[in-house]
Amino acid sequence: MKAIIMAGGEGSRLRPLTCDIPKPMVPIVNKPVMEHIINLLKQYGITEIGVTLMYMPQKIKDYFGNGSAFGVNLTYFIEDTPLGTAGSVKNAEDFLDETFIVISGDSLTDMDLNKAIKYHKSKKSKATLVLTHVEVPLEYGVVILDEEDSVTGFLEKPGWGEVFSDTINTGTYILEPEVLTYIPKFKKFDFSQDLFPMMLSNSQPMYGYIMSGYWCDIGDLRAYLQSSYDILEGKINIDLGLKQIKKDVWVGQGTIIDPDAVIEGPCVIGNNCRIGSKAVIENLSVIGNNCVIEEKVSIKRSIVWETSYLELGSELRGTIVCSKVNLKHYVTALENSVIGDGCIVNERAVIKPNIKIWPNKTVSSLTVVDRNIIWGAKHANTIFGENGLSGIINVDISPEFATRLGAAYGSIYKNNSKVVVSSTTSNSARMFKHAFISGLLSVGVDVFNLSSLLTPISRHAIGFLSVQGGIHIKLSGDNPNKLRVDFMDSKGASISRVTERKIENAFLREDFKRCSGEEISRLNNITDYRNYYIRSVLNDIEVSKIRARAPKLCIFSPSDFVISLVAPMLSDIGCRVASFSSTNLHEVDKITDELRKNNVDFAAYIDSNAENLVLINQHGNIIKDEMFLLLTSLIILKSNPETEVIIPITAPSVIEEMALRYHGKVIRTKTSPHAVMEKMLNYNLLKDRSNMNQFLLNFDALAGLVKIIEFLCVYNVTLLDIVEEIPRFYMNQKKIYCPWELMGKVMRTLITEKSKEQIELLDGVKFKFKNGWALIIPDADMPLCRVYSEGSSLKAAEMISDKYINKIKSIIGDNSNPAGDNNEKTAY
Repeated sequence: MKAIIMAGGEGSRLRPLTCDIPKPMVPIVNKPVMEHIINLLKQYGITEIGVTLMYMPQKIKDYFGNGSAFGVNLTYFIEDTPLGTAGSVKNAEDFLDETFIVISGDSLTDMDLNKAIKYHKSKKSKATLVLTHVEVPLEYGVVILDEEDSVTGFLEKPGWGEVFSDTINTGTYILEPEVLTYIPKFKKFDFSQDLFPMMLSNSQPMYGYIMSGYWCDIGDLRAYLQSSYDILEGKINIDLGLKQIKKDVWVGQGTIIDPDAVIEGPCVIGNNCRIGSKAVIENLSVIGNNCVIEEKVSIKRSIVWETSYLELGSELRGTIVCSKVNLKHYVTALENSVIGDGCIVNERAVIKPNIKIWPNKTVSSLTVVDRNIIWGAKHANTIFGENGLSGIINVDISPEFATRLGAAYGSIYKNNSKVVVSSTTSNSARMFKHAFISGLLSVGVDVFNLSSLLTPISRHAIGFLSVQGGIHIKLSGDNPNKLRVDFMDSKGASISRVTERKIENAFLREDFKRCSGEEISRLNNITDYRNYYIRSVLNDIEVSKIRARAPKLCIFSPSDFVISLVAPMLSDIGCRVASFSSTNLHEVDKITDELRKNNVDFAAYIDSNAENLVLINQHGNIIKDEMFLLLTSLIILKSNPETEVIIPITAPSVIEEMALRYHGKVIRTKTSPHAVMEKMLNYNLLKDRSNMNQFLLNFDALAGLVKIIEFLCVYNVTLLDIVEEIPRFYMNQKKIYCPWELMGKVMRTLITEKSKEQIELLDGVKFKFKNGWALIIPDADMPLCRVYSEGSSLKAAEMISDKYINKIKSIIGDNSNPAGDNNEKTAY
């Protein structure tokens, strides 16, 4: 049998390790990771090996040559342009004239290839995917199998709401040559995204073999460190090819260790090293070939690449030191720091935790390095959460953070792209905004500074000014010391997770574009945009109808700024308004008293950023959340019969009844605000005005309130009348603690052990019954599963939630989970 090693990886998430070498050449316990793969293939008698190359191909060819030094025959296939995983193998088609195995050149495994090959042949499979189980499958391709291990579906890098299994693709495949006929020549084509779905749709036999043994994708710095630790701890069966001088201590040829040095296993010291007097090399450390470790150097849980020189008294703690690095006297490098190839770190410098220093840099004496030098990455994997980006002022979110974030955001755009930036009136939000703008300008982006505004007004400005995107900075509603940053796309919707990842990648690597001084644009200040916004909102309504009826209402908000905008705007169109600032929604009694005292038609509560609108009718009933969504949907359906309403998958099912009554159609989306916004704005003004109105009703409290007032006046109805038309519904919501490492198992088990319920996998797992449904969605920010349900009564809805809470408890083996008691009921 022949094999193909895919070795074209650039390894951008491993930088600065991969600045000067391709990812397959990164050393794992002093051997390139690809060498470990070659040894695995040779162990099972596979010596005819093709290697697909793209990034720095000569580095790999120079090291491995024709393979004879490693006991194999290597044939190289170089891509001039990226062809994708399947396209790169197609490039080797003439080499592949029999059943062959494809394996990644940048993963570490001791899988039993014989078992996988026998399985492939026993199933008479055209393609067998080697799979494994992982605790957190978010960064992998999830594969769904049926009872016979036949592949039924794929999902690349899912969010928690899309995790239907913890079974993932290892990137190792056993294939018959005829599968290559499905792959187009000289075109980018991927196995998991293109070839396998195509074979699935053509009903070609394709199976998943779940391997035993060890597998690790060397995808980031954490995985790189962990893979080395795993080898040292014996979790993977690999021959180190070194002499074991005492328990768990392996040393290469030509190495001299001073008798006064202290060496504690497990650790590896390479060839031709010199370890000085009173040097201490402790557990889980790897020293590369040709290194000098002077006296009193202390190394623990660290990896030092070849030809590095560590001078007197230096200390490493959980650090990666790349090749040809010189640490002068008493340098300290702390947890998760990385020092790139060829760096010189001078006396008594301190490299703080999580700091990355790019290759060939010099650090001055006595310097405390608390920021990445030139290019680098914080060790955190993400900066965005479920609801965007937020943090404590001057702790999580500082001016330095804001500047780097601005540069990262600007780096995803082309030069001279235009964005809007705004903030609320708080001084901390303004501080962040100005720092963020500096970062944007530094990468050649044109900036419109909209001064102090609200998020809906910023969304409006993006479309009005025809810019590529924008951000708005505001205080968090639940913590005055916390800032939230809203990122918006060219339509004014919240950005997608794909765009978030682009910003994260640029931010974490500090891989920013830089422009010359001449290319830095002038800052465009717009101080009166709210006036444009108000005129735009009022020009789109039938003011005469409102003035004829002169509705009377109370407006409440915790924000004086919101009141200063909305009260005059409503008065201008003929409303009689009583407004009250510094009021919170939980002060229901105060709101109800004012409503009755002023004898108004209804009251409206607007949050401090004018994104959320809550109505209170004359009976004191609060219309919010699901009820408000149904109200706005009914307004759209009555105003535009036969239209489409966009709602999240968590919305009550009675909306389908309402849509049927008006010959409309319901389109459900994922639960994220971006998914809902994107769907609504996809139709936008050019296709269907009702979808734009639905967007305003649900995401712009100012324009939404005006639209509701207009509807009530045009149709001559009260809020009480319209609410009476909404059918009764009963919902329940609970949450239960679920460890991250068990989340995939929970979702897979719920799906595979279902009874006769219908399943929907739009977001999380939705189980549909005759008289209700349950929806289980993993939380993206916390180790929780959220359980939503709807039933024929409050009790029925709660029983449905409890059923799935208990199932989850059973799967994770926890019968005393306190989070499951968190219970929210909704009945209308």
